Amino acid sequence: MRYDFLAVAGLMVLALAGCFPADLAGTKPDGGRVSLMFYPGGSALDDLVIVEGRNFFGKGQYQMDDPLADVGFRMNDGPRIQAECSLKGKDIMDQPECKQYTVYRSDFEPIPVGTIFPRPEMF
Repeated sequence: MRYDFLAVAGLMVLALAGCFPADLAGTKPDGGRVSLMFYPGGSALDDLVIVEGRNFFGKGQYQMDDPLADVGFRMNDGPRIQAECSLKGKDIMDQPECKQYTVYRSDFEPIPVGTIFPRPEMF
């Protein structure tokens, strides 16, 4: 009976793991702050970005095999944001890692060109 409970609990944790966002707090060129949460949708669902309490659905754009590559988000209704790695460093395994991103393309008013975000942290 105890093993059944542990199996169910384990499945619940795995099912909820996708519910935890990447939480980002950025600095706009004018010094203002912007925060957003990114929820990956996977292959069947659109990704979700929540900015200033508003939901925006679309697709995140990133390369899993290149930690220094540009990242972006294209919303289903058209606006797009792209950022490049502007501060490189190393992770705990001494592998290259981007520590900071700077937005170089944006037609989304809440996140203008020049906005800086630290590396996203999951959970």
